[in-house]
Amino acid sequence: MIALSREIISPDGIRVTHMDNEIDSPKQNSTPKQHRSYFLLIALVTAVLFDQMVWQKSLGMQFLILILLILVGGLVLIFIEKARIAWQSTLLLVPILFMDAMTVLRLDGFTNFSNVVVSLFSLGLLAITLLNGQWLHFRLREHLLGFLHLALSMLIEPVRWLMEAFKRSERTPEDQKTSKWVRLTPFLRGLLIAVPVLIVLSALLASADPIFARRLASIFDWITIDKLFEIIFRLIYISVLAYGLTGAYLHAFTHSAKKQQIEPDQPVIAPFLGRTEYLMVLISINLLFFAFLIIQFQYFFAGEANISYEGFTYAEYARRGFFELLAVALISLLLFLGLSATARRDTKWGRRLFSGLGILLMLQVGVILLSAFQRLNLYEQAYGLTQLRTVTYVFMIWLGILLFGTVALEVFSRLKRMALLLIVVILGFTVTLNLIKVDAFIADRNIQHAASGHPLDVNYLIWNLSADAVPVMFAHFNSGDLPEDIRAELGAVLACRAYRAQDEGTPKAWVSYHYSKARAADLYQRHAEYLKGFPLLEQDDGWYLQLEGELVYCQSK
Repeated sequence: MIALSREIISPDGIRVTHMDNEIDSPKQNSTPKQHRSYFLLIALVTAVLFDQMVWQKSLGMQFLILILLILVGGLVLIFIEKARIAWQSTLLLVPILFMDAMTVLRLDGFTNFSNVVVSLFSLGLLAITLLNGQWLHFRLREHLLGFLHLALSMLIEPVRWLMEAFKRSERTPEDQKTSKWVRLTPFLRGLLIAVPVLIVLSALLASADPIFARRLASIFDWITIDKLFEIIFRLIYISVLAYGLTGAYLHAFTHSAKKQQIEPDQPVIAPFLGRTEYLMVLISINLLFFAFLIIQFQYFFAGEANISYEGFTYAEYARRGFFELLAVALISLLLFLGLSATARRDTKWGRRLFSGLGILLMLQVGVILLSAFQRLNLYEQAYGLTQLRTVTYVFMIWLGILLFGTVALEVFSRLKRMALLLIVVILGFTVTLNLIKVDAFIADRNIQHAASGHPLDVNYLIWNLSADAVPVMFAHFNSGDLPEDIRAELGAVLACRAYRAQDEGTPKAWVSYHYSKARAADLYQRHAEYLKGFPLLEQDDGWYLQLEGELVYCQSK
């Protein structure tokens, strides 16, 4: 705050100098000291409620409720602090709430893992840019430094706040200190007097009446060694969660107010690679990829006859090198981005030459990615889909979009927007997994694969797919389009899954509710009469179903 002086003529003619301090100056939004206790209180309440929802309860809605509690706590603090939130930051609520809701609607492991990671990333980005809203303009370095700063705040800020509070209490006038202790002292004295008296009188009453003694003892039955360790463990992780949330809240309402310097765009390190170096790298790699693609078009893309002529079957040729090609695509992309950051392009001709070779490289990588996609498609035709193959399909599609976007950014000299492109690709990848319902998609494709004459992988349908796949299985089972033998196998799969679902039981706590499990349980109930036609057979190591003379392992004892 800058003070200005001005002269005022008083009624008696005397000149008076008046100091004005009403001039705008940059202020860092810092949390008022008297409000910081609310940060700890809200974080502690959130941690305690989360503990009550997860302890000895099956997973269901807990992650959704935790994130909602954190957001509600933030809204309360916004109201208390009268903070002004940047509108750009509110956009992050869309991926946060979408991914959270999908954890209750999707059950397959990889999709939910992606939902949790993307949701926490978006929540962290919200904490970093709550008040300045700069996340749309961040480069990769701002993201990395921002999350590092957030992590440090979660470790340090609560301690710093407590130390500041202690120092303020030391500076408190003696009469105020005395008044606080005066109000607290009667409670302490009363507690010291009441506790020993209660112990003595309770012991006498327990000795006089055995029923009262039993009831009194039952009150303290929970204090066992096992319970004591459980209480200590729960208190520890509640404290850790509350501590971290306090630091995150403090960071969001203090450090996120400071706008970071993004323009002009200064490189982290000065470009040091000369024209000769980067030309040798780009030209040699482009020539290598060109030679590889000639082989691909001559053999792999041209059909099975040419491959068989070289002594390989089509399946053998397709099976080899899929993940290697995927690694080549990723390494090439990272290499191009690294060269872009370190290559000196001082002249207009140099910039065009680098861009032209880089774009050619990305286009050839796109064709290599298409080759990997074709190999994966042959995998599916031969053996059906798995979760890994399905996720890889989606990953390659979005990797192709990333390559196309990188080319576009290079053409328009906007590679500094790479961070935003990566966020869009990651969000798109995760949203796609949720929309296609990975396990349901796999079940649908594999059942169609079996209907076309291939064997049905019964064990994979029983053991590797979540309840997301059950509605699709019942839809095929009831369609009437399946061959009778495939329909019988699918019925056995559903019967086995129904038996296993009975063992899991109905969740007793409402927070353990999950949409996929509830929908599958309803379908099992509606088809109960038919599923009883597949009785379980007991063996030494578990329970089996009889299927066309073979035993299908269903559940362990």
